[in-house]
Amino acid sequence: MPDFSTEIDIEPYEYVSACSKREIVELLESLVEGGHISRSAVIAIETDRNKNLLDEEWDVITDKLNQNRLMLSNEEEELIRKISKRF
Repeated sequence: MPDFSTEIDIEPYEYVSACSKREIVELLESLVEGGHISRSAVIAIETDRNKNLLDEEWDVITDKLNQNRLMLSNEEEELIRKISKRF
């Protein structure tokens, strides 16, 4: 009997837009388990929906700090550590 194979070329956004919410959650879980994204990234996506302007501004500030960590002076880094230890 002949053997046939089929290939479908779709873009990732096409696949995701065709998924239900349950399927998207399964996809995210699979990406976390595969080590492609972190669990905190998924949590951040879930909480982004309810953010107000101050929350979004805070995210911008902390993202800048995170991206430029190696450019901080020792004093600046120590100050950030002291602030974080308060919580």
